[in-house]
Amino acid sequence: MTAGRLAAKKPGATTNTVLYRCPTTVTGSTVVNVCNQSGSAATYRMALRDYDQVLHLNGPESENGGSASSYKFAKGNPISAYKVTLSPGFTFADAIPGTEFTSTNASTGKILDIFKATGTVTYYTKVLPISSTQYTADSLAGTFQGGETVTGGGSGYTAVYRGGDATGAFLEFTSYGTGVTTMAFSRTTGLADGMYVTLGGADDTDAEVATIDASGINDVLDQVTLTRAALGTTARTIPAGLSSNAWSASATVTTINEGATYAAGDTTLTVTDSTGFVSGGIVLIDNELCSIDQVNGNDLTLTRARYGTADVDHNDGVNVTLLTDNGTYLVNYFQEGETITGGTSNASAGLSFLTNQDAVIENKYVVSLTNAGTDHTYIGTLQLNIDLTYKFDLTDATNTNYPLKFSADNTEGPNGTPPGTEYTQGVSKVGTAGQAGAYTSIAIDENTAINLFAYADGTIGSPPAATVGIGFQISIQTDPNYTDIFIYDVAGEPLIAGDTFTVNNVTQTVQQNGIVAGPYGYVMDWDPAKAHLKVALGEGSTAFADNTEFYDTPTLNNGVRVMTKVVDGKILSINNIGAADANRSAGTYANLTADATGASGDIATALFTVVVDGSGAATITIVNGGEDFAVAETIQINDAQLGNGGGAALTFDVATISTGVAVDQTALYSPEDYFYYDNAIAANETEKNSGIVVGPGQNLLVYSSAGDLSYVVNGFESPSGDLPVINMTKVDTEGGGGGTPAP
Repeated sequence: MTAGRLAAKKPGATTNTVLYRCPTTVTGSTVVNVCNQSGSAATYRMALRDYDQVLHLNGPESENGGSASSYKFAKGNPISAYKVTLSPGFTFADAIPGTEFTSTNASTGKILDIFKATGTVTYYTKVLPISSTQYTADSLAGTFQGGETVTGGGSGYTAVYRGGDATGAFLEFTSYGTGVTTMAFSRTTGLADGMYVTLGGADDTDAEVATIDASGINDVLDQVTLTRAALGTTARTIPAGLSSNAWSASATVTTINEGATYAAGDTTLTVTDSTGFVSGGIVLIDNELCSIDQVNGNDLTLTRARYGTADVDHNDGVNVTLLTDNGTYLVNYFQEGETITGGTSNASAGLSFLTNQDAVIENKYVVSLTNAGTDHTYIGTLQLNIDLTYKFDLTDATNTNYPLKFSADNTEGPNGTPPGTEYTQGVSKVGTAGQAGAYTSIAIDENTAINLFAYADGTIGSPPAATVGIGFQISIQTDPNYTDIFIYDVAGEPLIAGDTFTVNNVTQTVQQNGIVAGPYGYVMDWDPAKAHLKVALGEGSTAFADNTEFYDTPTLNNGVRVMTKVVDGKILSINNIGAADANRSAGTYANLTADATGASGDIATALFTVVVDGSGAATITIVNGGEDFAVAETIQINDAQLGNGGGAALTFDVATISTGVAVDQTALYSPEDYFYYDNAIAANETEKNSGIVVGPGQNLLVYSSAGDLSYVVNGFESPSGDLPVINMTKVDTEGGGGGTPAP
């Protein structure tokens, strides 16, 4: 219990001021002393409000001729726009409204409910070349973010993070162009100036030979400066993680002893002395590299034109030099064993990879929930939740030749071995992949196959091998975990990324960028005719504002919550309806959207019913006032929506609009809130006003005619259940989860 002086203020003149606000959990029994500290008489007002704010919500309202709002609110319902993203999240049944939690960071709060996206979830899709790179065991610290740049701690080499798990990452690299001369190597140990570097394998037709420049080795950053296109080879594009070898001339040298020109295409070479030459070795003859298949006396059986060099004639007596293999390196890649760090997340991990084979770079579908975002990630298995439609936007040009389709029996659908079948239930395909407006969507319901594959049905090859491996698996969740959770009554230390709390023996972790600290509070009254919601803010909450979104609060068991929104610019009345037009077809035209507006209004959200009489005159009823309109804004409905009789377009103006916060924290909703109005107080006098009971979440306001009045609230606060918390109850219908809300 709190007792004594509860509040004291000396407000400015003619200004509504909250003198005392009672917390939502107690009742205040008070005496208010008013002291006139001036030599002149004055007046004051006192009001008792049972709310902090009055919000104007979107949707219909019967006061303006439409039907009453269908949102469900009752006094005592918690409401919240404070959302956190958690891992692993909650099922619907396990997110029990009213459940209290305390985090490891000493944050406290209560769960309101899961956030369940409705309608269509859009994945903005690209096809990007990415590589799977393993971490050293148990080296991952933190959580990398999709689209962030990761940088090697030793090399400074960079890549883009495109997803992964605790064992490794999918990384997007940039290829080196033909003009790049300084390249990242996985290590520089064993390298020396003047060595040959074969960029690509011996059998690669596009392989290139380069030479290491004088003073061209940076053994701190593991960078090497090269002269490109050596030995007559052609400079190539260097993909990330190209397995390459370094070679130096050995002391084992002989000469051609054919007695004539050693002709192109001839695979048997006679030399003066084959001592030291062994099968499997590489020899340099002029600008041609050859591999030794067999040594028979002084005859060498060769495979000609290795590593991109040319098979050409060689003069008799030319040197044949055996090269020493100085090791295998990955070019255009990180240092061996170095630690990478995320530029945004600051997460880190040590790398573990092989250097005796190319890093595997594969085209993959990567997705983002943000249009024009950069956070696209590859998800090996994408979880899709029942009752939602998922749209894979294929507009980006990287999707060209990679139309996305589904299969239930083969990872590659009809292109697999043996061929599978395309899955079409609930699937829509629009446009051409890589062009504006293209997408593939799938509506998930109880009849959707539990396991699906997304694949690219390209047109290159027979079958189209170029598209193999691009797709991903899909798991349909009939009782999914929802990672976005609304909470309320947040107190203690602030929630932060990485913070944890445990509910039902499951530890939840707050994700990076996973806190949207919106307002929260309690319903004090609901007027569906005006769509006006009185709310008392929870302790520590920010105020509600225009465009704040939160769920309504049905109290039926396992009720379906509906998202609502605080809106400015909702049309409350109209005027200046256009003149009658005899060519306009008589009739009633219900729930029309406008064809155009003259300013800012969102015409997609506003609905009107138009009744045209026999003279062509129109009567207009506002079904839904929409949002973001301005007074005097002109709205137009074309004749095509009015019977298409040939009349002129119907126009009318916005006369009055809503304010999203119809009444804020220092204003009054109705004059009935006053209990003293211009009460006179003499100069240098004090008045005592006793027996004022302030209920949970209520506000005592004062207004002074002059700035010389001071107010003191004395009394006590006692715990109160006068604001009963009414939460939706969840009932377990499948044997798991569910329960009764915490008190």
